[in-house]
Amino acid sequence: MEPVSSNTTLATLLHQSDLLSREFNTKHASSLVAVQSVVSSFNQLSNLLAMPATPVTRSRPEGGIRERGMAKVQESIEQALSNVRDDLAKMEQAVSNLNSLLFHADVYLAEPGTALQHGLNPTEALNHVSNLFSSYQAELIRLREVLADFTTETIGPEEFLEEWKVMKEVDKGSQDELSELADMMGSWGGASSSRDVEMG
Repeated sequence: MEPVSSNTTLATLLHQSDLLSREFNTKHASSLVAVQSVVSSFNQLSNLLAMPATPVTRSRPEGGIRERGMAKVQESIEQALSNVRDDLAKMEQAVSNLNSLLFHADVYLAEPGTALQHGLNPTEALNHVSNLFSSYQAELIRLREVLADFTTETIGPEEFLEEWKVMKEVDKGSQDELSELADMMGSWGGASSSRDVEMG
């Protein structure tokens, strides 16, 4: 993300906020691949557990196929979960950067004339960034809780995947924004019709 300075225009702030939301989405998609890998590994683990155990002996300290396979699968699960945590940390950084943009967007409320000269409403712009931040912050918190539920075995692998694959809070925020936009356009259309009637 480009550094934010006092000379940054409101349009640039809006552009940066959209870039950050896309960055979050990209990291979520990356983490989903890792979550799918976790589920696949757990399925392999179940199959291995169904195999007969091989006693650990001096000549076979690592056990048989079952035991060696389980060790490899456990390593795969740990690596995949590590990748999920790394992507989650990057999502957290994107949310933190969105929060920083809020402070800069707020400056334009003190000098609305500057933004209006460029055809931008500073209040609407601030609301846009604020709504993005709220949605993605809520999504980050939800994903953290889903990961915690899985690692504490509150939920199983399949539910882990189902909860992770959809960004519920972001989708809800997008629907709310569309509803607000529709209401605003409806009000504007009604006001225009009233003016037309008066002029007629």
